[in-house]
Amino acid sequence: MTRNNVRLRKSIKKNFARKMKHSNSRKAMASYYGWCKWCNGNNLWNKITKDMSFADKGIKCSSTTKDGKKFFDVAYKKMYEITNVPLTIIDFESNIKTPNGNDRYEMKFQMSGETYKTCTNSFKIKEILKQAGELEKSGQKIFPVENVIIRRRSIDGEKCEYYFEE
Repeated sequence: MTRNNVRLRKSIKKNFARKMKHSNSRKAMASYYGWCKWCNGNNLWNKITKDMSFADKGIKCSSTTKDGKKFFDVAYKKMYEITNVPLTIIDFESNIKTPNGNDRYEMKFQMSGETYKTCTNSFKIKEILKQAGELEKSGQKIFPVENVIIRRRSIDGEKCEYYFEE
């Protein structure tokens, strides 16, 4: 074994092959995938699982977090990076907890054909998104909203406020 050549123990490989032969347990597959991932075990994984990926076996990542909130698996942009640019707001999630505080809103949006997300604590943006969410729950189709522009206004020199252009 060298730094670039990490091997799996023979007993682990045997147990993996035996368990996969008798049952295709998702739990067993996930744990052995971790072993194969961190060693040079791609060929072993493909041979034992018959060249099937996790998605082929029905194992997929959830699009929600453990507390049931939507999870947007896209790149993050800061609010100042998306001001004065036309956006298409696709979706949002409320009451997000971040290191900067609680009760934030996370928006998923498209800009120049790419999909991103951003987090905000702006009262004006949160209020509009809250109203849009209530209309969506009542059955009215709101999202996606196209050609939305976010503006920035300075307050007291240092602080700023973000809002949707009317």
